[in-house]
Amino acid sequence: MTRFSLERGKWYAMELFDPQFGAEIRRCAPVRVDRLELKGSGSRRFDLSFFHAAYPEGVQNKFYTIQTIQRSGHFLFGQSVGTDRLVLFFDLSDEWLGQHFDDQALKYLRLLQANSAPSAC
Repeated sequence: MTRFSLERGKWYAMELFDPQFGAEIRRCAPVRVDRLELKGSGSRRFDLSFFHAAYPEGVQNKFYTIQTIQRSGHFLFGQSVGTDRLVLFFDLSDEWLGQHFDDQALKYLRLLQANSAPSAC
């Protein structure tokens, strides 16, 4: 069975679950993986630097150390180390985007994705 893995430069759907969000404990965001470093030694932890498209400009670059809780062929579920925040990653789809974002947000995301695409040489 192939396991879901994050790759540098790729966009993903990310859902965060955290009591600090109040009654609406869940937040959704498209994210781009900028750097990924395994912690090794069987700890199931990794450092992740990513671009958080749903945050305001100037605070979109984020860093988490994530402890993997569960991983399948379609998702990775973990916890941000040292917090109560749970994080779920899976492939970004138009259906998911349409469920969570309006047309203006989708246009902004498409612009971000076009500007971060590798250039053809």
